[in-house]
Amino acid sequence: MKKTAGFLAICLAVSFLAGCATKRLPSEDIEVPKLYPEEIAILKNPSIPPNSEAKYDAIKTLIKHVDFTFTREAKTINDLLYFGDGIADAKDRPDRTITFNYSYEDHYVRLVFSLYYTVVLRADVIEK
Repeated sequence: MKKTAGFLAICLAVSFLAGCATKRLPSEDIEVPKLYPEEIAILKNPSIPPNSEAKYDAIKTLIKHVDFTFTREAKTINDLLYFGDGIADAKDRPDRTITFNYSYEDHYVRLVFSLYYTVVLRADVIEK
């Protein structure tokens, strides 16, 4: 009985610590624009190219603290990123994929959003 209780306590502690270590805000959280206004301003700036150090650093900071895989609306993408940086695979279909690629030197962050009309069905973040 003591071994079982001790094992259970260890499992709970490990689960708790693992959960705390990966806590990021969902992209649709209303706190995101309040907490990261500088990064969002850089990412939404049309005069800064997506393959610049400024946008790369801004997106790296944002993905460290914000989980884009929780994105469910196209409005959220537009609120956080400059639409002109995104490349859509089709503009005349309701189902499409929009890719944002922020690169600097030989590193990149790629955000891929699969949409149906204005609903985000899937979001992936790829880093190298």
